[in-house]
Amino acid sequence: MARAQAPGLRVPFLLAPAHRRSQFLLHRRLRRFGAADPGAFMRELEQNGLRAHLDHVEAEHRASLPAFDPGSVMAAEGALLYGLVRALRPRTVVETGTASGISTAYLLAALDRNEAGTLLSIDLPFEGGELQPLVAGTSIDLYDASPLPPGKAPGWAIPAELRARWDLRLGDARDVLPALLVEVGEIELFFHDSLHTREHMLFEFETVWPALARGGVLASDDVFQRKHDALPSFAQSVGRTFATFGNLGFVRK
Repeated sequence: MARAQAPGLRVPFLLAPAHRRSQFLLHRRLRRFGAADPGAFMRELEQNGLRAHLDHVEAEHRASLPAFDPGSVMAAEGALLYGLVRALRPRTVVETGTASGISTAYLLAALDRNEAGTLLSIDLPFEGGELQPLVAGTSIDLYDASPLPPGKAPGWAIPAELRARWDLRLGDARDVLPALLVEVGEIELFFHDSLHTREHMLFEFETVWPALARGGVLASDDVFQRKHDALPSFAQSVGRTFATFGNLGFVRK
């Protein structure tokens, strides 16, 4: 219910279903990120076959792990991510939380179409219904888990032809993210999709912000999941406004 959300997110929560139904609202959001012709980006996505591939991946995941949601973005949010990368034309994108790689595939498909840019992903994966860790000594609460089907690797949903621009690092973002940002320097897009607690989201946002280029975008999935104020609180702390589309949230530098 909207009343359970943080005050700044109550109206965005109510608007999220309308975002997913409306091409007009999708195009409007992309124009605000600099897309001159959002419709052209959406036609690309319709023609490249990615959505049909990901529908098959989600069906396979549900058949393998019926007790767990595939942990994927909905089609409208995926389209927004694709259009965002097409509009920004980033040189370096950093993502936390890959899991099966559905959001990752949208990001990589846009980089591929741009013919430029690299995606560096950080993931702390767990496998199967028993949440077996793929990184020794780690654990996760059931509520926060998006486990891989048995025998599948992180990012298994990503088509082979999109992997050339992808660099995956395994580990806890608290350990991996700071060093990664030192390694790559400035980035143009950050996408949070790992642990959605307030503490962890703020850690990632605050860690990434100094490395984000002017005009770059900090994006987050599942901004309503834990019913806290991490997104609006962070935006206020850096003197920026925030925007949402579906379950996604954005702060532009």
